[in-house]
Amino acid sequence: MRHVAGDGSRLIDRMIPAKLRATHESRLRAQTLLFGSLGISGFVAIIGAAVVAAGIRDSSLVLTLLTAAVLGLLPYLQYRTGSYRVPAGLITALLVVTMPYYCVNLDAFPVPAVLAFPLVPLIAAFFLGRAVGLASALVLAGAAVALGLTLPLPSQEQLANLSTIYVVMAAAMTLTSAQLAWVYEGARRRAELDLTALNAALEAARQAADAANRSKTEFLRHVSHELRTPLNSILGHGELLREELAESGQAGLAADVAHISVATEHILALINELLDISRIEAGAIDLRIAAIDLGGVMSEAIEAMRPLAAARHISLTIAATADLPPVSTDGRRLLQVLLNLVNNACKFTERGEVTLGAAAADGDGVHLWVRDTGVGMTPAQLARIFEPFVQVDGSEERRKLGSGLGLAISRRLIELLGGTITVTSEPGRGSEFRVWLPRERGAADIEQGGSGPPKASA
Repeated sequence: MRHVAGDGSRLIDRMIPAKLRATHESRLRAQTLLFGSLGISGFVAIIGAAVVAAGIRDSSLVLTLLTAAVLGLLPYLQYRTGSYRVPAGLITALLVVTMPYYCVNLDAFPVPAVLAFPLVPLIAAFFLGRAVGLASALVLAGAAVALGLTLPLPSQEQLANLSTIYVVMAAAMTLTSAQLAWVYEGARRRAELDLTALNAALEAARQAADAANRSKTEFLRHVSHELRTPLNSILGHGELLREELAESGQAGLAADVAHISVATEHILALINELLDISRIEAGAIDLRIAAIDLGGVMSEAIEAMRPLAAARHISLTIAATADLPPVSTDGRRLLQVLLNLVNNACKFTERGEVTLGAAAADGDGVHLWVRDTGVGMTPAQLARIFEPFVQVDGSEERRKLGSGLGLAISRRLIELLGGTITVTSEPGRGSEFRVWLPRERGAADIEQGGSGPPKASA
């Protein structure tokens, strides 16, 4: 049975253009039009047979048969146009014109065609929207009032001739309404089943992605640990070797060993960043909250960056107010963030200025900022600046200066500390990174993921 149902569903899909299968809503309406028009066409043909049986051989019979033929062609028209609105608009216009015409042609009112009046606004509203449905309802309601005021009641002879058509018409309209509801509900259930299956597939894909991400994080963590030990050993032995070579007067070899040490330190820094990002993604980062000397942390960051700044002819300054409030946070992680920000500013500045500043913020917070006079960034670069492994300047020289993880790690660390980090920049005029941190950072705040800066009140 499932195999048959599957074949039937595929057959239905082949009868509906791909454009209408793109969304559940359009597919639902396309399926309703497909089955509904074929069913109504059959009912109209039955009405035509009743008209013939009543001995009516005028234009009413022609219009009835024409309506049945048009209804039968609607699925083809839908397939060719790629829209259910075109065939629905055609049949709505046809019925709005032909239903009142039946009354005029018989020169009496009401006649059996009146039973089809309520069906037209229903079709129009479902396929073409509420406005068209209301408009068709108003047109037919106005036509019913006008016909009732201008046409006479059916004579006894007309009523006798039309009695069979009345019965057939009443049965056909009742069955048509039921058939439209049945088709719609069936299409809705099929769409619901498809949506459920799609959601299940998406959930399975999400779980697989989460599992892969956890595996990647765990792999990075283990590999980083395994690589750091030999690299630290290389650095230690390299320093000893360099000192021995320098003491023995072999300055050239000592310089070569120094280059090896610099390259090793670069690799170790990259591994440390990978380890940090993997710990953050795994939720395994350790925070040690304690009261810190904010000015001391800032001075430490500036002093660590002075060699790089001197090599690039950059003036490093601290701009901190005298009334800096006491701050409780993880000083080690805050220093890491400041080092990343100042280092980033120095990399993109040459023969300029880099300023590290701090001041008390409104409410229970503190602002820190790193401002440079470097190359600046475009809006497109700003949009991706905090993404992992993204370097706004892809030149070979810039790639050698970092992995593209520093700012991503900085933002996540600041968020873990309960704060926020933002950036403003303009090409050719430098950049400014601003950090907001709460003055107090407790264990409850860490579990909740941070509070952010205070909101402005109205």
